Amino acid sequence: NPNSPQYHNYLTPDQFNSLFAPTADQVQQVVSYLQSQSLTVTSVAPNNLLIDATGSVAQVQQAFNLQINNYQIGNHVFYSNASAPSVPTSISQLITSISGLDNSVQYQPLYQRAQHATPLATPSGVGPKDLSGAYNAAPLQNAGTLGDNQTVAIFELDGYQQSDVTQYFQNYGLGTPNISPVLVDGVSGTPGSGAIEVELDIEVVAAMAPHANQIIYEGPNTTAGLNDTYNKIVTDNKAQIASTSWGLCEASTGNAELQTLDAIFKQGAAQGIAFFAAAGDSGAYDCGDTNLVVDSPADDPYVTGVGGTNLQLNAGAYGSESVWSNPSDTSRSPEGAGGGGGFSGLYTQPTWQAGTGVGNGNGGKREVPDVSADADPASGYAMYCTVTTAGCPSTGWITVGGTSASAPLWAGGAALLNQYLQSQNKSRIGNANAALYNLFNTQQTYPACLLYTSDAADDLTRV
Repeated sequence: NPNSPQYHNYLTPDQFNSLFAPTADQVQQVVSYLQSQSLTVTSVAPNNLLIDATGSVAQVQQAFNLQINNYQIGNHVFYSNASAPSVPTSISQLITSISGLDNSVQYQPLYQRAQHATPLATPSGVGPKDLSGAYNAAPLQNAGTLGDNQTVAIFELDGYQQSDVTQYFQNYGLGTPNISPVLVDGVSGTPGSGAIEVELDIEVVAAMAPHANQIIYEGPNTTAGLNDTYNKIVTDNKAQIASTSWGLCEASTGNAELQTLDAIFKQGAAQGIAFFAAAGDSGAYDCGDTNLVVDSPADDPYVTGVGGTNLQLNAGAYGSESVWSNPSDTSRSPEGAGGGGGFSGLYTQPTWQAGTGVGNGNGGKREVPDVSADADPASGYAMYCTVTTAGCPSTGWITVGGTSASAPLWAGGAALLNQYLQSQNKSRIGNANAALYNLFNTQQTYPACLLYTSDAADDLTRV
């Protein structure tokens, strides 16, 4: 709340724990129940928000009063609980969600690869100078604001190949950014099928803020892995900015899991971490069908949702920008490809989300996205990747779009802004949403633009 005297007086993790975290006694109540059901508690998060436990199928069924079955839909085989889990009333009020009972869905990287007739030997697509020129970061960079003393946490569910990102840095003269991996829940860090996403995020952040430190948080692609990895970013509290380009539509995520994520992002906001998340690549239909649904976690009010545009350059500078919408690309959704957006089915509209074009038929729900940037593969980013399991060519250079790219672009830009604010003895951005909408609603020298795409007669997505 910008009107509060406590505004930007960010908490440390210890302060958060003393004020808001579940108590040791509450944690012990849940741990004791799990152990009484012969489950093995493997970890309790430092903020007491997450408890990890393992057990056999029979033990889990007994502990949560349910049946776990195997299912098949088409070629998709998975296991899932047949009913909602339940626990004794003595601890039920202490628990927000119980996850890990099924493997029916996995989180997807939100990039769109441009197709080339032949492998590229040289970069094709926008590079660092194009991005800084188009989005007016060049004056900051030329004045020496390059992300010094700033740290960006990048959320990932796969690994990366260091030699690829090194080649990208060398090609564009970005120096040697300080990049370090943090492996969560026992992942190996070996690059796999999602390596394009990881390397794209690293390279785009460095394109905007080459001096910023990057911490790559890598976890397993499970609900528990997702929660543990986001929570690790928050409890470590080493980064002022976080970027995520992995998402899942709200309907598949489920309200209980959305509430779990919201608790984690609330702590991040209280600590002054600015989260930027890709809003999806299927317009207003992020479940990949004909239902109007938005993507998680860009839907969360404590996250800045980043949508997508088509960027046209003019002599290396900003030329024009239009909404990314390609109805003929049905590779992910029958309704076509485009920057994700629409109305949340769970979160109510925050008080700060107001202005021209906001609240048109949203039923009082949170709207997504908040901001946008280049994401159309037709105006995509040049990146370097040789990981064969991800489908990268031996020549390395590919062109990639998607809101996967626009989210780290905003994260890198935020690192520049934080360094500038620090030089002016001002507080860092923190959760950016209230400030962004305040800027939007006040007179600016260069006013923000509103872009609309009509995906259905009853749906207007504000970009």
